[in-house]
Amino acid sequence: MSVIIFIIILSFLVIIHELGHYFAALWSKVKIDEFGLGYPPKAFKLFRWKGTDFTVNWIPFGGFVRLQGEEGDLKKDLKQKGQLHQATTFRKLLILLAGASINFIFGIIAFAIVFSNTGIPKIISEARIGQISVGSPAEEVGIEANTNVIGFQAIDQEKILISSPNDLVEQISTHRGETVKIFTSGHCEKIICEEIEKEYEVHLRLADLTPEDQGSLGVVFDQIIYQFYPPLQMPFKSVAFGIEQAMYLGMQIIQAFSHIIQGLFMHGKVTGDVAGPVGIIHQAEEIGLFEEGFLTILSFAGMLSINLAVMNVLPFPPLDGGRALFVVLELIFKKKRTEKIEYYLNYSGYIFLLSLIVIITIKDVLRIFGR
Repeated sequence: MSVIIFIIILSFLVIIHELGHYFAALWSKVKIDEFGLGYPPKAFKLFRWKGTDFTVNWIPFGGFVRLQGEEGDLKKDLKQKGQLHQATTFRKLLILLAGASINFIFGIIAFAIVFSNTGIPKIISEARIGQISVGSPAEEVGIEANTNVIGFQAIDQEKILISSPNDLVEQISTHRGETVKIFTSGHCEKIICEEIEKEYEVHLRLADLTPEDQGSLGVVFDQIIYQFYPPLQMPFKSVAFGIEQAMYLGMQIIQAFSHIIQGLFMHGKVTGDVAGPVGIIHQAEEIGLFEEGFLTILSFAGMLSINLAVMNVLPFPPLDGGRALFVVLELIFKKKRTEKIEYYLNYSGYIFLLSLIVIITIKDVLRIFGR
């Protein structure tokens, strides 16, 4: 089921990507020979509309758009209008980058829908207690969740103010095995806490008496809360935060890709925790991602869509960004000078990307089987 859901999500994202190319080409009056669902070989033709064959292909995910004049053969059909190579530089760039733009916009919309329903994440710096471990010293003395630890006092020492989880962890590490006083606020609702102080006398466990999944005190901190705003503000806040998260995720993807390239050329292997489709499906299955409900799946689709958008605009042949780079270079050099270079770089790029996919897939399989 995880494989099926992943294929459906990926196919949807690729199809809207190709629809971006398709509608940009229509607007630019460039003729489209074929819009394919799935990848060749072709199974059958669905219908023909505005000179475009809409087809179903045997490889059951993804899609493609085949534009007239896309192969760059300038000697062919020079008199026939609607060729891609006849379009202006602006229209070429619009067509090439429209797919990634649609993926990026979808990612923002997906994030905005999720944040509208779950609240907008907000990092808090206070030592907010999120959970109390069962059987822990904190549970024994009645320390409550959803409160902030605001003070710590060891035996025969002055009270110390606590303003972050690190402050508390540092004090606890210094006084393990001692009986200390913990001061907390009243109950907290989002960022606001009751302005009262509660005092608890608690014995901090030594390392050999502390379970592996707990700390000496036995509390788990919450550093993120989910903030809701008035109904009229929430859509705008959600979209703004969705854009912020999409930009942040995009930068993380670029950094990860640069590390992959560095690892290949400097060490001859893919370094770091990089996962391909096999690894992503396996990790999703392990954590039960696709069983968490619609919003979780939508968030995953948004992240995957941003990933596709960013990867496609990288200036690397034969990706859309690489093709767009050559369109810009045409302004500086003549088309004939760049055409052969683009041809060879595109095929070299295909070989490199396919090899990279194979390497990452092998690494995913080896990781799954613990090798």
